[in-house]
Amino acid sequence: MQFPPIYILSLESAQRFGPLAEALRARGLDYEVFWGIDGRTRLPGIHEPCVDRPGAEARMGRPMTDGEFACALSHRQIYERIAAGDAPSAIVLEDDADPGEAFFELGPALANPPCGLLLFDHKNTYVRVRDRLILPGGVRAFRVALPPFLATGYMVSREVAAHLAFRNGPVVQPSDWPDAILQFDSYACDPRVVTQRGRTVGTSSLEAGRRAHKHKRRKSLRRLLYKSYWRRWMTKRLARKLA
Repeated sequence: MQFPPIYILSLESAQRFGPLAEALRARGLDYEVFWGIDGRTRLPGIHEPCVDRPGAEARMGRPMTDGEFACALSHRQIYERIAAGDAPSAIVLEDDADPGEAFFELGPALANPPCGLLLFDHKNTYVRVRDRLILPGGVRAFRVALPPFLATGYMVSREVAAHLAFRNGPVVQPSDWPDAILQFDSYACDPRVVTQRGRTVGTSSLEAGRRAHKHKRRKSLRRLLYKSYWRRWMTKRLARKLA
């Protein structure tokens, strides 16, 4: 079975990828474990030049946690690896990803990428229903209208990876997902072919970090004065919400 290269993103101090690795091995699929940056306690100082904390707070309406910065930087490092490779595309799975049967049916069709970015898992997803792809395994994919949440699993082309790695500026948004993906042909699977293992059992370490710091998005009536707010408002109403 020919798949694009598969990268599993994990942390050396919190290895959770056992069930995912077992599922891939059972299908005869190779993978590489990519050790990410651990920012759960504090973002290592060497990475500070790569983030823009004031810009993130202005963009997000709240401070980003060190864990969020570390996660975004970890995905960016994987993009660098993909951009430096020869394969036209690659698959990235976070270590708590739970691929379904449709994922394994779909994978061989992604060796030559049908789009720049294909989200296997996603949340709060608004799409343009008239712009869609028909994929193997009964999966449809719709063009993303607004950046959704969750980077549990996705396929990215080498060209898009190069942009996200080297031409997207300092980190001002979490890994799921920067506004830059709207510049490319980015699609979200329907139904989702990957889910988060244990999502209903407890919160993620990133969510725990936000709660610990009481980081909540500030809402102000001043947002009504900005064109960007109304553009987003209109986009939501013209789009369809998948998940």
